Amino acid sequence: MKEGIQPIGQYGQRIRTLRERHQLDQNTLAELTETTPEMIQRIESSIAHPSFSMIERLARVLHVPSDHLIRHIWSPEVIRQQDSTSLIDLPSS
Repeated sequence: MKEGIQPIGQYGQRIRTLRERHQLDQNTLAELTETTPEMIQRIESSIAHPSFSMIERLARVLHVPSDHLIRHIWSPEVIRQQDSTSLIDLPSS
């Protein structure tokens, strides 16, 4: 990850809350988003930083706009630094 670009702490709690609201377990969310249960656990623990493509898949499954999740993961300063063509290049772990 680039120095100085850090995601907002505890963003995983928001994803966990949305998952639980839809009565999904981590295994089901992983299957629906084409990832592993371990990755979902790491994202929910705010250890792994989801890529833009993962954010889009999570948003689709959790029935929220992808920008809603982006705002919970990346600070406004980081989002403003990205233009519409490079938003997919946000750092991920």
